Amino acid sequence: MKGQPSGLLLLLALLFTPSMGQLCYEPTESDPYLYFSHKTAYQLIYNSKFKPVPYCRPTFMWMYIRHGTSYPNTNESLAIRQLHLFKDRVIKNHEERGNGHLCKNVLDSLKRWEFEVNPTSEDDISPQGRMDMNLMAKRTKDKMSEVFVKEINQNTFKIYSNEDRKVMNSAEEFSKAMFGEGFKSKVQIEKVENNSTFIGLESCPKWTNEIRNSEASLFRKTPEYLNLVSQISKRLGFLDNITDDIIYAMYESCRYNKALVLKSYPVWCGLFTRQELQLLEYHEDLDYYYKYGYGSDINSKVGCPIIRELIEYLNAVAKDDVERPSAVFRFGTSAGLLTTLLALGVAKDSVPLTHSNYHSQYRRQWRMSQVDPFSANLAAVFYKCDQGDEENKVMFYLNEGVYDYQGCNVGLCSWKFIEDRFKEYLGPDGCSEVCHDQSKASSIQSVVFITALLSIIVLAFAHV
Repeated sequence: MKGQPSGLLLLLALLFTPSMGQLCYEPTESDPYLYFSHKTAYQLIYNSKFKPVPYCRPTFMWMYIRHGTSYPNTNESLAIRQLHLFKDRVIKNHEERGNGHLCKNVLDSLKRWEFEVNPTSEDDISPQGRMDMNLMAKRTKDKMSEVFVKEINQNTFKIYSNEDRKVMNSAEEFSKAMFGEGFKSKVQIEKVENNSTFIGLESCPKWTNEIRNSEASLFRKTPEYLNLVSQISKRLGFLDNITDDIIYAMYESCRYNKALVLKSYPVWCGLFTRQELQLLEYHEDLDYYYKYGYGSDINSKVGCPIIRELIEYLNAVAKDDVERPSAVFRFGTSAGLLTTLLALGVAKDSVPLTHSNYHSQYRRQWRMSQVDPFSANLAAVFYKCDQGDEENKVMFYLNEGVYDYQGCNVGLCSWKFIEDRFKEYLGPDGCSEVCHDQSKASSIQSVVFITALLSIIVLAFAHV
């Protein structure tokens, strides 16, 4: 009708900000991107579909479980708290300087944003993490009910956890749901010391000294990443590029907020486009590929003791050893889980991830949001089967979904195949010690002893 704006003109009028001289920015997708590498919410990716294996019954289960959704640690909390000051600068850019490009509703949401973590809760499991552990335990018990028919005691079920508070609390929440509130009177959670080979790379001095991760820093110099920085800076009203630290803090706030409150869509997430979030996800995956993944040879060697333990248990089940437990649960961090996956050859890409092949790695196996979210887990289940060419079978489950292990039939593996593949692990030299150099340790101890002795002698002479 003459004198009335068309629908298109009305839409433009709503999005147009005269002081900016161009369209303002707001998220427009009905299906926002929610995969944030190793800090992805478990409820978004776990496999809820389960089908029993025909003519087979589960007789033993082994699981490695990463801790549930946690609060940020001290350093992460500090970085996120800095956003409160940064937020004020963004608002000032829009309201006083007229440089910003956020639509009014986005800016209003940013004004309301608050994110505070009580220092006593930092690096601890959150209510969402406890819920994830609780529900996972109940699903596991329901799916593998035949494994849990034995009397609950210290011999039939084994639970191990490292000493980290978020890990131990995850183990307790899982165990309560699995074995009942009073589980501690029947089966104890055995603490694994932080210098144990069953922890993972974080307790490996050799890894700490040798790891070199230049690919992630090189990725931050690529045209794609530099364009991301430029676009976000302009979007928020800055004439110069904001720092990598600020972008990291924005991303951390985004993914922690989403993992802690599943029904939310955090405002900092909405300040990134879908393509930018995918780029940041790749940056995190690339970082973990060299820290904990296939990018460094030492990583898979560190996971060897855990796989040797698994193969020893499976071997005992195959031999009908009545002394073996019915189920074993290990709780740890990303370092332990990922090195375990590496030792098994899980999530291995034919082409290594590098700073220069982002676009060709869209379908990569090493995608932490799918492999290592909060509460990520790997399970190996031993089946006794009534039909087929072999009675003994093994199936691997990754985040509760069947993992299509290479060399197996839609995930169902012949025990003989698994035994042959990892038989060297059972030998006396199955896992060479890569973390702790005993000769070096002895040398260090000798130096410390001599230094202390000399100090005593000097002090003695000083008082003569």
